[in-house]
Order: sequence, then structure tokens, then C-alpha cells
Amino acid sequence: MYLSNNQNDKQALNEVYQILKQFYQSFFSNIYNELNILKYKKLRDSIGLVIYKFDTHDHPQEYCTKLVMFIQAYVTIHHLHLSSKQQYLLKSLSTKSKGISLRFLYTGPIMDDQQFLDK
Repeated sequence: MYLSNNQNDKQALNEVYQILKQFYQSFFSNIYNELNILKYKKLRDSIGLVIYKFDTHDHPQEYCTKLVMFIQAYVTIHHLHLSSKQQYLLKSLSTKSKGISLRFLYTGPIMDDQQFLDK
């Protein structure tokens, strides 16, 4: 039983990882994002930092959950446009990260992209 749960966890983590990679790459395939890269750079770089958390096995699900909140807040406050694909990917990440405890993470301001750096 534990083995199947462990395999399910690994599969779920891999799905989230693949969505994050697609989300990161979407900033290079969207001409609007590329033309306005200064506005979107903080989002793209934060996604890259969370991908690194997956690579180093440093609470990846928790950081992904925090990233979803960060992106939602950042897009809203800065009135940024996400493409339909980016909105779909963000919604997928949001759905897959529901119910994840954030108690082990840096508890600074939600708009601080430094929360995704190694401390």
C-alpha cells in the first residue's frame, strides 16, 4: 500500500513539474510576454526558481503552492495579461496544489520573489 502511495506521489510531483516547465517555456513562446519581458521577468524567474526546488527536492509541492499565490497576486496587482495557455497552466497548478501545508516555508510578503531563493 505504501509503495503505491509513494508512486502516486512521485507521479503527481512529476505532473506538477511538467506543468511548471510548460509554464516557464510559455514566456518564450508568447510574443506579448517577450515584448514586455521586464513586466513578466519576475514571474518567469520565480517559476524557474521553483523548478530548481523540484530538482533539489526542497519542499517542491509547498513552493509550488506558494508560487501559485505569488503569481495570482502579482498578475492582479500589476494588471498583467496571461495568455489562455498560461491561464490554463496556472489553474492546473492551483488545482494540483490545493491542500498543501505551507508551514515549512518562508513566511514573508506574498509579493516578495526572494521567498523562492535558497536561504
